[in-house]
Amino acid sequence: MAVLAENADTSLMAEAQETINRYVEPGLGKERSVQTYNETCDKYDEYTGAFEYCGPAYAAKVMRDLYPDKIQRSRVRILDVAAGTGLVGAEMKKLGFKNMDALDPSKGMMDIARGRGCYNKLYIDFIGEYDLNISGDTYDAIVMSGGMGENMIPVSAFIEMTRIVKPGGFIVNVTRIEHLENCKDYVGNLEPMLDKLQEAGRWTEVDRISFPNFLRGKEGIALIHKVL
Repeated sequence: MAVLAENADTSLMAEAQETINRYVEPGLGKERSVQTYNETCDKYDEYTGAFEYCGPAYAAKVMRDLYPDKIQRSRVRILDVAAGTGLVGAEMKKLGFKNMDALDPSKGMMDIARGRGCYNKLYIDFIGEYDLNISGDTYDAIVMSGGMGENMIPVSAFIEMTRIVKPGGFIVNVTRIEHLENCKDYVGNLEPMLDKLQEAGRWTEVDRISFPNFLRGKEGIALIHKVL
């Protein structure tokens, strides 16, 4: 687990550590994990602040680089997957993205995201087990930060992402490297799925960028794919 911010209150550190551990408890399952997010949503931003969570800002930076034209940036339609309390949307709004929707299975988290005023539509749902109530080729891009880990987004979700993103659009996934290397649902499954979608002509990998301090002291990675 990540080292907490040096200036964070000691009691907050302990509380945040305990809660984050509950989110990713092996075998907890997605429903009970969502229940935990609902129960702790009011303090989620405080917890991630204690961990110096920089994933949302980095994801927004990647999106800015993919859409350097400010006018285009204001028009492209984006779906923020695993949006949580809307931290990614808040960062993207600062950079001029205006046409964003959000998806997350936690109603409590999405209620907070709604209050940020970043999103048009909010979908309270899982992704990866069935087709969402979203038409194919709806979005110009998907962005996701912190959506992968134990009890989180399954590898099958990428199939659905390629369905709802238009050809030529991007799927940006920002996460902790260690989740990809250690989570039992991803080891031996994630890379084959990414390759399978490429071989099937659904997308192509544009880049994968490692960067420091996704959380303080924890290396992150941005996986960038273009839908075909």
